[in-house]
Amino acid sequence: MSVITLTTDYGIKDHFVASVKGRILSVLPSVQIIDISHCIDFYNIANASYVLFGAYQNFNKGSVHMVLVEAEMYDQTSFLLAKFNGHYFLTANNGTITLLASPEDQTEIIQLDIPDFCSDTVSLFTHVAKQIVTENKFYELGTRIDYNDCELLVELRAKVADDGNSIKGSVIYTDHYGNAVTNISKDLFERVRKNRKFEIKAKRYRINRINQFYADFNTEAKDLREYEGDMLFIFNDLDFLQMSIYKSDYENVGNAKSLFGVTYRDTVIIEFTE
Repeated sequence: MSVITLTTDYGIKDHFVASVKGRILSVLPSVQIIDISHCIDFYNIANASYVLFGAYQNFNKGSVHMVLVEAEMYDQTSFLLAKFNGHYFLTANNGTITLLASPEDQTEIIQLDIPDFCSDTVSLFTHVAKQIVTENKFYELGTRIDYNDCELLVELRAKVADDGNSIKGSVIYTDHYGNAVTNISKDLFERVRKNRKFEIKAKRYRINRINQFYADFNTEAKDLREYEGDMLFIFNDLDFLQMSIYKSDYENVGNAKSLFGVTYRDTVIIEFTE
Protein backbone atom coordinates (compact mmCIF):
# COMPACT_ATOMS: atom_id res chain seq x y z
CA MET A 1 0.00 0.00 0.00
CA SER A 2 1.34 3.41 -0.98
CA VAL A 3 1.84 5.99 1.77
CA ILE A 4 1.27 9.74 1.63
CA THR A 5 2.24 11.83 4.65
CA LEU A 6 1.01 15.30 5.57
CA THR A 7 2.94 18.04 7.36
CA THR A 8 0.92 21.25 7.78
CA ASP A 9 0.29 24.25 10.00
CA TYR A 10 -3.49 23.76 9.69
CA GLY A 11 -4.07 22.71 13.31
CA ILE A 12 -6.63 20.09 14.35
CA LYS A 13 -9.62 22.25 15.29
CA ASP A 14 -10.99 23.05 11.85
CA HIS A 15 -12.04 21.12 8.77
CA PHE A 16 -8.88 21.77 6.75
CA VAL A 17 -7.01 18.50 7.41
CA ALA A 18 -10.07 16.32 6.79
CA SER A 19 -10.73 18.21 3.58
CA VAL A 20 -7.20 17.55 2.30
CA LYS A 21 -7.47 13.86 3.14
CA GLY A 22 -10.84 13.59 1.43
CA ARG A 23 -9.50 15.19 -1.74
CA ILE A 24 -6.53 12.81 -1.81
CA LEU A 25 -8.68 9.73 -1.19
CA SER A 26 -11.15 10.72 -3.90
CA VAL A 27 -8.29 10.40 -6.40
CA LEU A 28 -6.21 7.69 -4.70
CA PRO A 29 -8.68 5.60 -2.65
CA SER A 30 -6.19 2.85 -1.81
CA VAL A 31 -3.40 4.99 -0.33
CA GLN A 32 -2.68 5.23 3.37
CA ILE A 33 -2.50 8.82 4.65
CA ILE A 34 -0.32 9.44 7.70
CA ASP A 35 -0.29 12.64 9.74
CA ILE A 36 3.23 13.72 10.63
CA SER A 37 2.11 16.98 12.21
CA HIS A 38 -0.57 19.62 11.78
CA CYS A 39 0.76 21.72 14.65
CA ILE A 40 3.69 23.36 12.88
CA ASP A 41 4.06 27.00 13.93
CA PHE A 42 2.29 29.21 11.41
CA TYR A 43 4.28 29.63 8.18
CA ASN A 44 7.40 28.24 9.88
CA ILE A 45 9.40 26.39 7.25
CA ALA A 46 12.23 25.52 9.64
CA ASN A 47 9.75 23.86 12.03
CA ALA A 48 8.19 21.86 9.21
CA SER A 49 11.54 20.74 7.82
CA TYR A 50 12.82 19.63 11.23
CA VAL A 51 9.69 17.64 12.11
CA LEU A 52 9.54 15.97 8.69
CA PHE A 53 13.28 15.21 8.82
CA GLY A 54 12.73 13.41 12.11
CA ALA A 55 9.94 11.25 10.75
CA TYR A 56 10.27 10.48 7.06
CA GLN A 57 13.11 7.94 7.26
CA ASN A 58 10.87 5.65 9.33
CA PHE A 59 8.53 5.15 6.37
CA ASN A 60 9.01 2.76 3.47
CA LYS A 61 10.97 4.08 0.52
CA GLY A 62 8.68 5.33 -2.21
CA SER A 63 6.49 7.22 0.27
CA VAL A 64 5.23 10.65 -0.81
CA HIS A 65 5.57 13.48 1.71
CA MET A 66 3.41 16.57 1.22
CA VAL A 67 4.46 19.77 3.01
CA LEU A 68 1.62 22.28 3.18
CA VAL A 69 3.34 25.09 5.07
CA GLU A 70 3.81 28.50 3.45
CA ALA A 71 2.56 26.83 0.28
CA GLU A 72 -0.43 28.79 -0.99
CA MET A 73 -0.46 28.68 -4.77
CA TYR A 74 -0.87 32.40 -5.27
CA ASP A 75 1.81 33.28 -2.70
CA GLN A 76 4.50 31.10 -4.29
CA THR A 77 6.08 31.32 -7.71
CA SER A 78 6.88 27.62 -8.15
CA PHE A 79 6.48 24.19 -6.59
CA LEU A 80 8.91 21.31 -6.35
CA LEU A 81 8.99 17.54 -6.43
CA ALA A 82 12.21 16.21 -4.93
CA LYS A 83 13.54 12.70 -4.57
CA PHE A 84 16.28 11.68 -2.18
CA ASN A 85 16.96 8.69 0.07
CA GLY A 86 14.27 6.87 -1.90
CA HIS A 87 11.48 9.23 -0.80
CA TYR A 88 9.41 11.82 -2.68
CA PHE A 89 8.78 15.32 -1.31
CA LEU A 90 6.22 17.85 -2.51
CA THR A 91 6.77 21.42 -1.33
CA ALA A 92 6.62 25.00 -2.44
CA ASN A 93 9.95 26.41 -3.62
CA ASN A 94 10.37 28.21 -0.31
CA GLY A 95 13.51 26.68 1.18
CA THR A 96 11.97 23.52 2.62
CA ILE A 97 13.93 21.18 0.35
CA THR A 98 17.26 22.84 1.09
CA LEU A 99 16.63 22.50 4.83
CA LEU A 100 15.63 18.84 4.50
CA ALA A 101 18.49 17.82 2.24
CA SER A 102 22.08 18.89 1.77
CA PRO A 103 23.95 19.24 -1.53
CA GLU A 104 25.63 15.90 -0.76
CA ASP A 105 22.34 13.99 -0.65
CA GLN A 106 22.21 13.47 -4.43
CA THR A 107 18.81 15.10 -4.55
CA GLU A 108 16.84 15.01 -7.79
CA ILE A 109 14.52 18.01 -8.08
CA ILE A 110 11.74 18.82 -10.53
CA GLN A 111 10.13 22.25 -10.82
CA LEU A 112 6.56 21.19 -11.40
CA ASP A 113 4.42 22.08 -14.37
CA ILE A 114 1.05 23.32 -13.12
CA PRO A 115 -1.87 22.02 -15.20
CA ASP A 116 -4.76 24.41 -15.78
CA PHE A 117 -7.14 22.19 -13.81
CA CYS A 118 -5.05 22.53 -10.64
CA SER A 119 -6.58 25.52 -8.89
CA ASP A 120 -4.69 25.24 -5.60
CA THR A 121 -1.74 23.51 -3.98
CA VAL A 122 -3.70 20.49 -2.73
CA SER A 123 -5.04 19.74 -6.21
CA LEU A 124 -1.52 20.07 -7.67
CA PHE A 125 0.11 17.84 -5.07
CA THR A 126 -2.69 15.26 -5.35
CA HIS A 127 -2.33 15.21 -9.14
CA VAL A 128 1.44 14.73 -8.88
CA ALA A 129 1.10 12.05 -6.19
CA LYS A 130 -1.24 10.12 -8.47
CA GLN A 131 1.33 10.21 -11.28
CA ILE A 132 4.00 8.90 -8.90
CA VAL A 133 1.88 6.20 -7.24
CA THR A 134 0.03 4.85 -10.28
CA GLU A 135 2.43 5.50 -13.15
CA ASN A 136 5.84 5.90 -11.47
CA LYS A 137 6.35 9.24 -13.22
CA PHE A 138 8.97 11.76 -12.16
CA TYR A 139 10.94 13.58 -14.85
CA GLU A 140 7.82 14.00 -17.00
CA LEU A 141 6.17 16.18 -14.35
CA GLY A 142 8.20 19.31 -14.90
CA THR A 143 11.68 20.69 -15.50
CA ARG A 144 14.72 19.32 -13.75
CA ILE A 145 16.65 21.92 -11.74
CA ASP A 146 19.79 21.87 -9.60
CA TYR A 147 19.83 22.03 -5.82
CA ASN A 148 21.38 25.51 -5.91
CA ASP A 149 18.57 26.75 -8.16
CA CYS A 150 16.10 26.23 -5.32
CA GLU A 151 15.28 28.83 -2.70
CA LEU A 152 18.12 28.64 -0.18
CA LEU A 153 17.49 29.59 3.44
CA VAL A 154 21.14 29.99 4.31
CA GLU A 155 20.33 32.10 7.38
CA LEU A 156 18.79 29.01 9.00
CA ARG A 157 21.97 26.96 8.71
CA ALA A 158 24.70 26.76 11.30
CA LYS A 159 27.85 28.63 10.27
CA VAL A 160 31.48 27.87 11.07
CA ALA A 161 33.72 30.91 11.62
CA ASP A 162 36.46 31.49 9.06
CA ASP A 163 39.11 30.71 11.67
CA GLY A 164 37.39 27.44 12.60
CA ASN A 165 37.17 28.40 16.27
CA SER A 166 33.42 28.75 16.64
CA ILE A 167 30.03 27.65 15.35
CA LYS A 168 27.10 30.04 15.23
CA GLY A 169 23.70 28.40 15.18
CA SER A 170 20.15 29.22 16.13
CA VAL A 171 17.06 27.73 17.71
CA ILE A 172 14.87 26.24 14.98
CA TYR A 173 12.24 24.34 16.97
CA THR A 174 10.68 24.05 20.42
CA ASP A 175 9.28 20.59 21.10
CA HIS A 176 6.35 19.38 23.20
CA TYR A 177 8.49 19.36 26.35
CA GLY A 178 9.74 22.90 25.80
CA ASN A 179 13.20 21.76 24.69
CA ALA A 180 14.89 24.26 22.38
CA VAL A 181 16.41 22.47 19.37
CA THR A 182 19.21 24.16 17.43
CA ASN A 183 20.48 23.67 13.89
CA ILE A 184 23.92 22.54 15.12
CA SER A 185 24.39 18.86 14.33
CA LYS A 186 26.59 16.45 16.23
CA ASP A 187 28.52 15.73 13.05
CA LEU A 188 29.32 19.42 12.52
CA PHE A 189 30.23 19.86 16.18
CA GLU A 190 32.70 16.96 16.17
CA ARG A 191 34.26 17.96 12.84
CA VAL A 192 34.95 21.49 14.06
CA ARG A 193 35.78 20.60 17.65
CA LYS A 194 38.73 18.28 16.93
CA ASN A 195 38.87 17.22 20.59
CA ARG A 196 39.21 20.82 21.84
CA LYS A 197 37.54 22.31 24.90
CA PHE A 198 34.40 24.31 24.26
CA GLU A 199 31.93 26.75 25.75
CA ILE A 200 28.30 27.05 24.65
CA LYS A 201 26.73 30.50 24.85
CA ALA A 202 22.96 30.91 24.77
CA LYS A 203 21.31 34.10 25.98
CA ARG A 204 23.24 35.06 29.12
CA TYR A 205 24.12 31.47 29.97
CA ARG A 206 27.45 29.67 29.57
CA ILE A 207 28.04 25.93 29.77
CA ASN A 208 31.04 23.77 28.86
CA ARG A 209 29.53 20.32 28.96
CA ILE A 210 27.15 18.28 26.82
CA ASN A 211 25.23 15.51 28.56
CA GLN A 212 25.41 12.04 27.09
CA PHE A 213 21.88 11.39 28.37
CA TYR A 214 19.36 13.45 30.33
CA ALA A 215 20.32 12.09 33.76
CA ASP A 216 24.05 12.41 33.06
CA PHE A 217 25.00 14.33 36.21
CA ASN A 218 27.58 13.90 38.96
CA THR A 219 25.56 11.88 41.47
CA GLU A 220 28.57 11.68 43.78
CA ALA A 221 28.25 15.42 44.39
CA LYS A 222 24.53 15.39 45.11
CA ASP A 223 21.41 13.28 44.67
CA LEU A 224 20.01 13.12 41.15
CA ARG A 225 16.72 14.65 42.31
CA GLU A 226 18.58 17.81 43.28
CA TYR A 227 19.47 18.39 39.63
CA GLU A 228 15.80 18.75 38.67
CA GLY A 229 15.37 22.17 37.09
CA ASP A 230 19.02 22.43 36.01
CA MET A 231 19.86 23.49 32.46
CA LEU A 232 21.68 21.06 30.19
CA PHE A 233 22.72 20.65 26.58
CA ILE A 234 22.36 17.30 24.83
CA PHE A 235 22.36 15.93 21.30
CA ASN A 236 18.81 14.71 20.79
CA ASP A 237 17.56 11.61 18.98
CA LEU A 238 18.13 13.36 15.62
CA ASP A 239 21.65 14.39 16.67
CA PHE A 240 20.91 18.11 16.91
CA LEU A 241 22.15 20.14 19.86
CA GLN A 242 19.28 20.80 22.24
CA MET A 243 18.87 23.06 25.26
CA SER A 244 16.82 21.38 27.97
CA ILE A 245 15.81 21.47 31.62
CA TYR A 246 16.25 18.22 33.52
CA LYS A 247 12.83 16.87 34.52
CA SER A 248 11.09 19.90 33.06
CA ASP A 249 7.36 20.45 33.34
CA TYR A 250 5.28 23.54 32.75
CA GLU A 251 3.64 23.72 36.19
CA ASN A 252 6.40 22.97 38.69
CA VAL A 253 9.82 23.37 37.08
CA GLY A 254 9.36 25.15 33.77
CA ASN A 255 11.30 24.42 30.60
CA ALA A 256 14.01 25.92 28.41
CA LYS A 257 11.54 28.22 26.72
CA SER A 258 9.78 29.49 29.84
CA LEU A 259 12.76 29.65 32.23
CA PHE A 260 15.42 31.02 29.91
CA GLY A 261 13.32 32.93 27.39
CA VAL A 262 14.68 30.91 24.48
CA THR A 263 12.66 31.42 21.30
CA TYR A 264 12.81 30.65 17.60
CA ARG A 265 15.94 31.98 15.85
CA ASP A 266 17.72 32.89 19.08
CA THR A 267 21.47 32.60 18.60
CA VAL A 268 23.55 29.78 20.10
CA ILE A 269 27.34 30.00 19.79
CA ILE A 270 29.94 27.33 20.52
CA GLU A 271 33.49 28.58 21.00
CA PHE A 272 36.46 26.21 20.91
CA THR A 273 39.78 26.62 22.72
CA GLU A 274 42.94 24.52 22.84
